[in-house]
Amino acid sequence: MPDSKQPNDEISQLLKGVDQSLETTYKNTSQLLDPLRRSAFRRFPTLFILLTTFGVATTFYAFERLIAKWTYVFDRPWLILLIGVAALVLTGKLYKKLG
Repeated sequence: MPDSKQPNDEISQLLKGVDQSLETTYKNTSQLLDPLRRSAFRRFPTLFILLTTFGVATTFYAFERLIAKWTYVFDRPWLILLIGVAALVLTGKLYKKLG
């Protein structure tokens, strides 16, 4: 009867190797790109702030336009509030669980 732990041990070792490789790659890439990222933000802080503000504003506007198309939801602001609070609670729980 073959040992059933052997394939599991091999898979576990393979996953550990992949995890270590990814972690090493992430650290090396981060070390390489971090100075470039920091210098770009330091050179153009106003541009980055404006682009971030534009992105946030357009996202909110897009959500508003989507909700306006759904007349059932648009006519019930309490439903919109409930959906928003539920989304915040769910993301908070997910963040807590993953963190």
